[in-house]
Amino acid sequence: MKERILVCGLGVSGEGAALLALKLGRSVVIVDEKDNASLREKGKRFSAMGAELLLGWKKGTFLPDCDIIVLSPGIRRESALYNALPEKAEKMSELSFALRHIPCPFAAVTGTNGKTTVTELSSALFCAAGRRSLPAGNVGDSLSNCVVSALEGKCDFLMIEVSSFQLETMKTFPACPGALLNIGSDHIDRHGSLEEYAKIKFSLLKAPRRREERIVNGNVLPFLHKFLPGEEATLFSSSDPSADFFADGEQKKIFYRGKEFFDFREAKLKGVHNMENVCASLALLRGALGEEALFLPAVRTALKEFSPSPHRMEVFLEKGGVKYVDDSKATNPHAVNAAVARFAEESGGRKNLILLLGGLDKAMDFSELEKSLVYVKKVILTGSCAENIGSFLAGKVEMENCGRNFPLAVEKACSSASEGDIVLLSPATASMDMFENYAQRGDSFKALVKEFAERTLPSPSPGKP
Repeated sequence: MKERILVCGLGVSGEGAALLALKLGRSVVIVDEKDNASLREKGKRFSAMGAELLLGWKKGTFLPDCDIIVLSPGIRRESALYNALPEKAEKMSELSFALRHIPCPFAAVTGTNGKTTVTELSSALFCAAGRRSLPAGNVGDSLSNCVVSALEGKCDFLMIEVSSFQLETMKTFPACPGALLNIGSDHIDRHGSLEEYAKIKFSLLKAPRRREERIVNGNVLPFLHKFLPGEEATLFSSSDPSADFFADGEQKKIFYRGKEFFDFREAKLKGVHNMENVCASLALLRGALGEEALFLPAVRTALKEFSPSPHRMEVFLEKGGVKYVDDSKATNPHAVNAAVARFAEESGGRKNLILLLGGLDKAMDFSELEKSLVYVKKVILTGSCAENIGSFLAGKVEMENCGRNFPLAVEKACSSASEGDIVLLSPATASMDMFENYAQRGDSFKALVKEFAERTLPSPSPGKP
């Protein structure tokens, strides 16, 4: 009898898990509490491949017996669906299911911020070093989808971004080159405390491995000593010159074992946080392929040419002397501080930022934003937690609350800017109170800004720059 897999949730990870299970010849049942045209259209593909669909599941509805249950990250343990699952079946995340069947070498990265940049940059570096690498996991395409590509011979290395939601259901993450980038206030509503959140993040590095394969930011060493006592790690840092990989923000240079390695001014990436991301990516490359890979000419070229994905400190328009930046991917205070630091540095430390904050709260500590206010001219608040953020910043900066009216918030931000200012969407929150995801929020912001600019800002005269 075929092993039966119950896939819970038909989002990105659920789709991937179902596709991989079918590729492996398993019997597949897909259940989702939602039922809409998009899911039904998506489900047709899986029905044609032999999967059974249960859309619009409600409490009390029968769930079939199965051998393995693959859980999408958004399904909480307290949910009705989770509590209705067959007790005898083995429960696991989509990531765990995919890792069981991965046919090629891989590396992994986690942390509060920078995961996507490091995943994509590292994958580019592995490609430059001669591996057919794909970025996978929380970065956009599920690990299961990428495992299918590997099984079909389309790649031979996977660079995996891992979220705390994915890690919390895993007993042990398999040993591989792994990097922990940073720990900041995020997802406290889900994990209960910063310490528990950090503990979950460090589970990525728990399995025994070589020092070169356990990579951490020097500023999280106290957590390393607490959760992995006695274990050594490769360190990268922007504050400790003795680290294996050191990002010197003043000289704009990266050092490897105390020797100058790369002039960061040659890179398209900007900001000290991205210097740290480069250090982490280089450490992953060394951990997986050895030191000689660092010095390949193609790797240096890849470092120079790599550009980040949209919605992360993306300067998409400059008009009327005002710069407009989409940083919708900044879903926690730590990420906002990194964005403010970058643009404050470019502006010579002037107080010229119009900052849009707000969205869906995750029980985070918004007092962390105070350190950035010295560079902020005005804060525009929006979203379901606008008042909560405002309570942390009250009396410390000029603020205007637009509630859940996002178009009004963008209009107010743009209207508040004058020549030399920067309008920065860097929300410090999730997007799901008003948008499907951070990308939709960023796209909406860009469209509203461009409409404002066309309507209110003069265009250059013909023949003039």
